[in-house]
Amino acid sequence: MIVEWKSILFVVVVLFLVLVVIKLIDKKVKFNGEIKRKLFHVTMGLVMLIFPYIFKNWISVGILALIALVFMFLLKNTKLKQSLGNVLYSVDRESLGEVFFIISVFTIFYWSKGDKILYSIPILILTFADSVAALVGKNYAKKNLAEFNEDAKSIEGSFMFFMVAFLATHIPLLLFTNVGREETLIISLIVGFNVALIEMISHTGNDNLFIPLTTYAFISTHIGMDLYSLRIHLAILGVIFILVTIANRVKAWSKLALVETLVVGYLIITLYGIYAIIPPLILFLTVMRFPKMKDTEKNNMYDARIIETNLIVGIAICGIATITGLKKELFMIYSLCFAMHLIVNTFVRLKYYFNLSDIDNIIIAICKGILFIFIPSLILNKIVFNEFINIVMLITMCVAMILSGIFIYLKKKNIKNEEITIDNGLMHTKIVLILTLLVSGVQFLQMI
Repeated sequence: MIVEWKSILFVVVVLFLVLVVIKLIDKKVKFNGEIKRKLFHVTMGLVMLIFPYIFKNWISVGILALIALVFMFLLKNTKLKQSLGNVLYSVDRESLGEVFFIISVFTIFYWSKGDKILYSIPILILTFADSVAALVGKNYAKKNLAEFNEDAKSIEGSFMFFMVAFLATHIPLLLFTNVGREETLIISLIVGFNVALIEMISHTGNDNLFIPLTTYAFISTHIGMDLYSLRIHLAILGVIFILVTIANRVKAWSKLALVETLVVGYLIITLYGIYAIIPPLILFLTVMRFPKMKDTEKNNMYDARIIETNLIVGIAICGIATITGLKKELFMIYSLCFAMHLIVNTFVRLKYYFNLSDIDNIIIAICKGILFIFIPSLILNKIVFNEFINIVMLITMCVAMILSGIFIYLKKKNIKNEEITIDNGLMHTKIVLILTLLVSGVQFLQMI
């Protein structure tokens, strides 16, 4: 493939000039840091929208992405930060938004394979909806939905995000595709609603990654559906919303944590299939039950970031299974990660809130993961894919579940008091991720 150096140079020069112009205007007008970031964000997005017209292969876009990442690093970590870098890095908060933006654009360009609709809608939403929501939320918000260490989110900002995302989906589909009017309306509602919720639970700039990737997933999976299927999906989304609203009575979960479960639930159904919602749903329904919550536990609050740590490995497997088409091969590994999370979380609950020995805690936690998630998943695997996993994989997965109980015991062995923190959540995720990778390695060796 020929590298399109002229197009690469054009984009680099344009974005450099934009930084210079914003910096010069700032010297006279004195923008605040957030407005400068959003100005560059919108301009950058507008430039990215023309990529399908000036680039024919993904290698050129990949080279441009590497150049941009190096340039961003220099802006942030050299003397340039005091000049041009001030446009992006004058806001006093940690954010990887620009890096995620670049990664997202390259990924969407690669996946869309020249389809202008599949490419442009995620970029349009990323460019305009996020900026409008941030500015409205900052200037007109009255009610903050966030709790504890969650990033501030408002109903007003989220509503504006939904409206812009809806229009950014509806107008291109209506004007530039053969999708029917009602189908277009339903797809736009589904996309707008879900990505608005994703923006609501985002933090440290990861919305610049998750919003375009999930938008692409929703558009690519829904655009070919018939009207009946789309109505069913809209109804499913409504049912999930009602269930999560009812679950809001559970005081141990923050509002944004419940929002996250809604988004993840529909995303799993969309990408994997309705059967795939069962393992995470069981985790969601049983993690604070069997045994029943102690009164001292009811004072704990699980925020969106902690819930995210329990879902991220499973969602990653869900995405890999969808992209590779290996849904049958990866379903039990997908289910296993939720079983291990149930084991890890149950052990922590038993250790700090129930008067049992560590051995009893491990045994009960492992049994709970096996009985509540792993065995039902084996049955589900037989029903959906008409096969059982082989004996080697069965033994490997059982060993992994036992090890998850042992590892969390070793991590908590000398800790007397438990805190509900993101650090603990990430530690749980590392245990599940390492064991999931080991099991996946065994599966891969069997496949070849």
